[in-house]
Amino acid sequence: MKKYLISAFIFTVLITLLTTSAIADDEAFYTALQRCTPYSSSGQTTTDGAVVNFQSRIIGKDQDKCIYEEKVSFSGINSCTKCRLSQKQIDELVNVMRAYSTVQRYSGETPDTSSLQNVSNNPVVKVWNKYLMDSSVCTVELSQ
Repeated sequence: MKKYLISAFIFTVLITLLTTSAIADDEAFYTALQRCTPYSSSGQTTTDGAVVNFQSRIIGKDQDKCIYEEKVSFSGINSCTKCRLSQKQIDELVNVMRAYSTVQRYSGETPDTSSLQNVSNNPVVKVWNKYLMDSSVCTVELSQ
């Protein structure tokens, strides 16, 4: 059971990164995150044959941190990721997302979300991963 939960956790983090990369070219998301103003987005994507539903929300400020929440469901697993981001962390995330979006726009490329391996190579995913894997910034809860 413990091995299953660890595998589900790792898969959940990768799926969270996938959905984060899906909204990473949304100027409204950048602006809301930069200002820490309420924002909500939801959608569906498919990777490695799994249909993934997600909802991302910027809730707002709590003291000096911006609260970001993402709910993901796939293959009977539900997860909720909550992050408390500092302004410095937000600035880094927004700068990388905007830069990557600009490169995509001029190159005509779109993010490859066909597999988790391809998703993990995305620069936006790499910068988000730094905070998602830091339990002092983000927490992930799993349920079935």
